[in-house]
Amino acid sequence: MAMAYEKIPIVEAARRCGLVLDSRTLRRKAVEASCPFCGDHGVGKYHLNLNTQLDVYRCNLCGASGNSVTLYARVKGISNKEAYQALAQDSKIYPIPKQPTPQNTERQPLPLEVRHAVYTDMLEHLTLLDKHRENLLERGLSEERIRQNQYRSMPETEQGRRLLASLLRVAGHELLGVPGFRTYYGDWTLSGPNGFLIPVRNKEGLIQGLKIRLDGEAAANRKYRWLSSRDMPNGTRSYSWVHVTGNTASKRAFLTEGPLKGDVASYLANDALFVCIGGVSALNGLTDTIRALGVTEVVEAMDMDQMTNPQVRNAVLKMRKEVQTIRGIRYSKYTWNPTYKGVDDYLLSRVAEA
Repeated sequence: MAMAYEKIPIVEAARRCGLVLDSRTLRRKAVEASCPFCGDHGVGKYHLNLNTQLDVYRCNLCGASGNSVTLYARVKGISNKEAYQALAQDSKIYPIPKQPTPQNTERQPLPLEVRHAVYTDMLEHLTLLDKHRENLLERGLSEERIRQNQYRSMPETEQGRRLLASLLRVAGHELLGVPGFRTYYGDWTLSGPNGFLIPVRNKEGLIQGLKIRLDGEAAANRKYRWLSSRDMPNGTRSYSWVHVTGNTASKRAFLTEGPLKGDVASYLANDALFVCIGGVSALNGLTDTIRALGVTEVVEAMDMDQMTNPQVRNAVLKMRKEVQTIRGIRYSKYTWNPTYKGVDDYLLSRVAEA
């Protein structure tokens, strides 16, 4: 049974906790303070709302909430009974207010199997908009392959994103530790720009993470972004995972940049095995992936801009040198008409000519 407490002003409790109050709000019904639980993510931030009429608090960032007694108990690490006894004493000795230290928001992703389960259910709740389907068809993919690869459009409204998070939580999924999910004013939601989602899988087909092909982005090097909620309340960083697509029984693997490029090229080349890095310099996990596939030949199929861009060329040379250290691997380079930047563009042109 909950214990009934004598009314204790919330601002008095906050002062006794040593919280930093925003002096500009002291005469208001809602006084603002720095949250001691999430650190407010910066000096001079005031996201803890102190309701002086109801004598309760709530953080608009992390969702922490309660009353005067529970605030004091949680800050001091004591029981509610001990907190009430301390607050009931007629003491006007307040600790010197100290700005809370922001928490380290570099949360690591949950294990692969957990991420795969969340993302699989998430994609089942989403649809693919016509404009995104047309984009994929223009690349040369078939309706059936688009369905198999589970491309989906990002929800375009905040209401839709909160509903998605709510449905996943009702289904029993933990969202804390899943890149892309975060809390906003205490409620779980999905973060990220509008566009369509590209599942990035390992050799067993498990979804490691999701990449977004952004809507309306003209710059070629900014069209794709990892689904991530890094540096956001209860958010999680993403990594640049290596994508595997095509026939994993093949002893020859083509090496390219970008999961969607690899999906398209693999389809146009009769399910050839493609290993796709997230970026030309994103080499983490590449050699491990190649070793795990058990291939004996790696064929480099990186974009042709390496011929004109020294920075890209240097990154490709570094990648090539790293892969060539793998024992038992025969390494070669696939070249094509440089009119076509990517291997997917070139393969599509061959299909059109046939």
